[in-house]
Amino acid sequence: MASEGRPGAKECRCIVRLRVISPGLDPGRRREAVLSLLRREESAAVIARRLGVSEPTLYRWRDEFLAAGEAALAGGNGKKGTDPLRRRIAELEGEIEKRDQVIGEYTVANRILKKLSGPSH
Repeated sequence: MASEGRPGAKECRCIVRLRVISPGLDPGRRREAVLSLLRREESAAVIARRLGVSEPTLYRWRDEFLAAGEAALAGGNGKKGTDPLRRRIAELEGEIEKRDQVIGEYTVANRILKKLSGPSH
């Protein structure tokens, strides 16, 4: 630099910060980040920087976390079948049972028809 060694000369320093972006943070780290944000242990900027995500992403995680908690409390009560996913699973299991029954009936009917038609050549 041309200004080195001259008194009173302004020194120009460039600071380069590298951000390591964490691909696909696991749910546990996301949860801890959101809880840390909600407890106000660190600022959103510090948490986001540490995880390598943007502040809007961190706030989106917080909103999703709170919405899921609210939905669980609103429909929860610990009763089986109140969760939409569990209801859908139960519905699909019922359909499978009905189809298994139909397949069984067709299998029996097929065996009877084979016996009635006699030996095949």
